[in-house]
Amino acid sequence: MTPSTSEITEPRNGAPVATEPMNGAPVARVSAGLERSLTQVGRAILRLDVPADALPEGVSINRTGHWLLVRVSESAPLRLSEIADSVELDLSTLSRQVRCLVDAGLLAKVPDPADGRASLLSLTDRGAAVLESVSQARRRVLAEAMSDWTDEERTSLASGLLRLGAGLQHAHDDEGNR
Repeated sequence: MTPSTSEITEPRNGAPVATEPMNGAPVARVSAGLERSLTQVGRAILRLDVPADALPEGVSINRTGHWLLVRVSESAPLRLSEIADSVELDLSTLSRQVRCLVDAGLLAKVPDPADGRASLLSLTDRGAAVLESVSQARRRVLAEAMSDWTDEERTSLASGLLRLGAGLQHAHDDEGNR
């Protein structure tokens, strides 16, 4: 076998497996249709607007602001640089977005006790309430889009997406270690 070809082995769990020529590790074969479908779903999720009726009066956030609230809620307290690395945005772009969220009372910014030059960001109670309200509105959109799905289909999708997310994170981490 030449280094530019892969060997197809017996299917595992109904999916054909290819052997990567460089290290012999099995890799699942992914169809172009699956890749396109995931891209389409990703784009549709990213295009979901933050519904104005899900926000308290006087609060306005865009999609980027929503995703920043989500990110901070997952791992607070965080430095601005940590958020920038995780969402792959430029610090100057991100600092403007964060300033708007701090000014709106959705994020709290406190000095980092380990380094007084830096600040730590965390979700305020108001930010948590806004995030929950927006999440509920987004879940309603998803529920409508999946209204004719069975509970088993929804559970299977959620399980598969969690597994895919973990695999993508692992691949991303491995890529960074090369």
